[in-house]
Amino acid sequence: MRGPIAVSLLPGLVLFGTFFMVPFLVLTGTAFARWSGLDFAWVGIDNYQKMFQDPVFFKAMANTLFYAAASVFIQVPLGIGVGLVLALRPRGWKTLRTIIFVPFVISGAAYALIFSMFYNPRAGLLNNALGALGLPGNRDWLFDTATARWAVAGTFVFIIGFVVVLVMAEIASIPNELYEAASVDGATTWQQLTRITLPLLRNVIGTAILIRLLVDIGMFDLVFILTAGGPDDATATLALYAYRAYLNGEWGYANAVGSVIIVIGLVLIVTVRRVFRIGERTL
Repeated sequence: MRGPIAVSLLPGLVLFGTFFMVPFLVLTGTAFARWSGLDFAWVGIDNYQKMFQDPVFFKAMANTLFYAAASVFIQVPLGIGVGLVLALRPRGWKTLRTIIFVPFVISGAAYALIFSMFYNPRAGLLNNALGALGLPGNRDWLFDTATARWAVAGTFVFIIGFVVVLVMAEIASIPNELYEAASVDGATTWQQLTRITLPLLRNVIGTAILIRLLVDIGMFDLVFILTAGGPDDATATLALYAYRAYLNGEWGYANAVGSVIIVIGLVLIVTVRRVFRIGERTL
């Protein structure tokens, strides 16, 4: 039986090795080199020393963590709340679910173009709406250091369709007998929510948070199109910082930044899995 099993695993192992292990080993190795595609020289930890002495790197890291926090503390809770409401199947819930999910399937580039017009300082919908309400409506939201980071976060924190669908699917799998037994024991709707529904959603909530965190630490296209990291690197992310290094021919340095992103991702994976005990049985 071992022969057929090995043969069946071979295509997956080849794909895994080709598209994950080889790039990972190249990135890890060249992070300790000066490499521009033409010349190559080992430089030890010089790339990391340069990185940790660059204030722009720390600014990009702070921005990346800010976007991740926006997802964890705004996007995911909002998605959970909407999912809980739609799971009650109010009138028109199928239509609402579809409307909420549509932004999730729109590409990041298209979404960035839409919001670049929304935030336009002269003809944007946001400033026009503020002006109609008698409020100051001439702010350049994306290129004001006081608002740029918040404006970028505002473009994705309301894309909650994925979280909503996950929550609704998980709630649908909860046996009705649990709620019936709780009702017989006199449990209120709030008690059923806090004692039954939310604890049973632990795995899916942790999964939603983990997925959003991994997306956010690699955020590139949205920021690149909206602000290109400006103004004064107020919206730059680690992925954009690495991209700039690639453009400057510092491929080894860019890969060193990439290795930092990988380490952050691994730390987040381990932390979230332990906090939410993802994969463990709930009951």
